Amino acid sequence: MERSLSFAAFCISSTMSMRSNSGRLGRMIKPYEGSRHTVVAISLRSETRQIAGSGQKNTETSWEDLIFEIGSITKVFTGILLCVLIDEGKIDPRAPLSEVSDSLSDVPNWITPERLVSHTSGLPNIYVPIWKALLQQWPEGPYAEFSREDLFTWFQCWPGNERRVGRRHGYSNLGFGLLGEAMALREAIPFGDLLAQKVIRPLGMKDTGGRLHDNQKVRFMQPRNTSGKPVMPWAFDALAGAGFLRSTARDLASFSSRVIQAINAPETALDQAIRRSAKPIFGLGRNGGTQPLAQCSGWMRVRRAETSPNILFANGGTAGSTCALYVCPEKEGAIVITSNNGIAANLWASTKLNWANPVRQAQDILLES
Repeated sequence: MERSLSFAAFCISSTMSMRSNSGRLGRMIKPYEGSRHTVVAISLRSETRQIAGSGQKNTETSWEDLIFEIGSITKVFTGILLCVLIDEGKIDPRAPLSEVSDSLSDVPNWITPERLVSHTSGLPNIYVPIWKALLQQWPEGPYAEFSREDLFTWFQCWPGNERRVGRRHGYSNLGFGLLGEAMALREAIPFGDLLAQKVIRPLGMKDTGGRLHDNQKVRFMQPRNTSGKPVMPWAFDALAGAGFLRSTARDLASFSSRVIQAINAPETALDQAIRRSAKPIFGLGRNGGTQPLAQCSGWMRVRRAETSPNILFANGGTAGSTCALYVCPEKEGAIVITSNNGIAANLWASTKLNWANPVRQAQDILLES
């Protein structure tokens, strides 16, 4: 294993702007670094590509081919899958989810695919109270043993609260997991296989999936908590749509380029689905406005000012990983950050990351002329 700090750039122009952004990218990954952690970042801007890598890695593997858990960035792909099925006429986003399959008969009629993908369904974040989840010991994460049958049983006991539905944004891993299972039931294919068939493989993302092959396992970065102690990778059963994917910075950068192309000049049915996924569903601004922040299908969209370009972003974390993705179609730019540092699972570390204001840092890099 080696420890190094590496910056590489391809198709580099010799402008001061590029050199300035190189330093900004280095500062942006600082909160993810640690003595036993590995961080990889890629910044794209038109024909310019910068790579920053820090930490331990196998010397034979390039930074951008290291594989990490990407947690809730999975939701972006779950959202795109929903948009694919909507465009194919297989799912009505505003019809009760219970209409998708008879197995979902206990899901209240006010819960729709659109409300699930926009976190406005009224479902809790997880299937147990948060305080209980914090006290529970789950070596493989809180979703490893929660089966489809457990999901159905949970709804038989859940009282719900229709008055909050559609009016309040409440982040829900449970909701996205349910959405993934509903789509799998609709197509009679396991969710992971369906996502690969409709989205991941058509995007050419060869190192993105829920299961690793032997040649990928040697490139998978051991998840670690913020102290650097190894922790088990998270496993998923029924709630895979909330966060089961692993990926590389290379794959996520390639995906970001496709998002830019799909939004600016869509050519295929998948491009149209990606474009649909980036449209605001629920405004998080004043009086429900979509500025400066809006919820899309898996993505969040931020706009600094009325005349500023939109930036799509998503982040994800497990007990041993924290990652982020920022895409600005108008500027043809993107930033990918992958790490095996469990910042998201540590209150103090996540607070410090928030203080660093990574969204603003991404804006500064992507919106620079």
